[in-house]
Amino acid sequence: MASGLNPISSSSSQGGTPTYGRLTTAELIGSCPVLAEGSTMLEDPAPFKPTVRHLWPLLPGLAIMGAVAYFVSIVVTDNCVDLNMSEVTYRDNNILGEQCRAVEREVPWRELTRKLRRCKRHEYYDPLHDDCQLCPATTPHDRVFAVFWESQKDCARLVEEVNTKYVTHVYWAFATLSMTGEVSQSLQRCIKQLISIGGAESRDSFYALRDEKAFDLFTRTSLSVVKKFDFDGIDMDDESGNQPQANFKWKETQAPVVYKYLVALRNGLDAMQAPDEPRYLLTWDEFPTSLDGQEGGYVGCSLVSDGGWFRCYDEKFTPLLDWVNIMLYNIPSTDGYEAMLSRRIPQNWVPAIGADKLIIGACSSLGCVEPVPPPGQSYKNAYNGSALYKGAMLWSATNDVLYDGGHTMKTMGQAGNYGVRMPFRPLDV
Repeated sequence: MASGLNPISSSSSQGGTPTYGRLTTAELIGSCPVLAEGSTMLEDPAPFKPTVRHLWPLLPGLAIMGAVAYFVSIVVTDNCVDLNMSEVTYRDNNILGEQCRAVEREVPWRELTRKLRRCKRHEYYDPLHDDCQLCPATTPHDRVFAVFWESQKDCARLVEEVNTKYVTHVYWAFATLSMTGEVSQSLQRCIKQLISIGGAESRDSFYALRDEKAFDLFTRTSLSVVKKFDFDGIDMDDESGNQPQANFKWKETQAPVVYKYLVALRNGLDAMQAPDEPRYLLTWDEFPTSLDGQEGGYVGCSLVSDGGWFRCYDEKFTPLLDWVNIMLYNIPSTDGYEAMLSRRIPQNWVPAIGADKLIIGACSSLGCVEPVPPPGQSYKNAYNGSALYKGAMLWSATNDVLYDGGHTMKTMGQAGNYGVRMPFRPLDV
């Protein structure tokens, strides 16, 4: 229909039938509504009635807010955001080569990470030669200085700590154990890394391994964690004891289960080992009273009080293990500590395990039973561990780095002369 044509009445139309013609200017103007105070000639709009369908803009809005909050939660974490960081500081922290003249060009850490992945488990990346080199082979005379790092804290603090030069092994704590048996959960300088499974909070979960399905799941997932993250082995921190679940006789009722899963882990780790790689490590954490005999009114390791924190060590474990960490920091009294070092370890532990498989545990700061460790404990443990046994262990490097500035690691490292002796490689000139 042409624009401007509207139905109008015509005198020639029969029966009043409208005909079409062009409106005059006056008629066109007269047909427009006129707004006036008395009569607006416009109908009042219907009142707004909100319904559920009007809420749809909230959905994308909430999604955007959730995404922003999630991103902020990732970025804003402990020790990750430094408002005072300058561009120069950023380059120093993120670029390799700024302070190493032997490296010809700047190497961003993301490039370094990519190169590190080319190195095998027993190799380290040498940025001066831009290649992977074999770590020093272990010898019977090597001494161990192992530290625990709790995985809920930023591991960058451990990597940045200068006193890690004394450390030979890191236990990443903890891969926890569920009631179904499932286990959930790169340093340079050839520091070996082990996943520590268990912990005090998971002690009750180990009784689930009496079930065959849980046992198989535990073995499979433990080995898969080692393989997935390229660990050098497993540290078993099974802290079950003379509890009701063990009928208050851990050695008789639960030790056979432990022996069974240690055999399974040892066989599984050996099966994963490549021909040109060193053997995977399997270590064990033990209470300091677990080889105590009866003495006066003290019943020794068979004690059933104190929340079940006693048990008797089974010597069948020893051939399966590379070493045993004595959690010596669980002894609160100075007298008990001195008796442990001078009498109980030489008389009880050495015959059962061997001096070459004993690691003397120490604590730092909040990791001790008492608020303050016995005087000189960490120094004595580190020195005796190096001079008489396989080495020393620290619970925990997390507390030491965050609250003591790495002082305990430095004290123990110097006392025992610990650290990985890296090979010397001449530069081409």
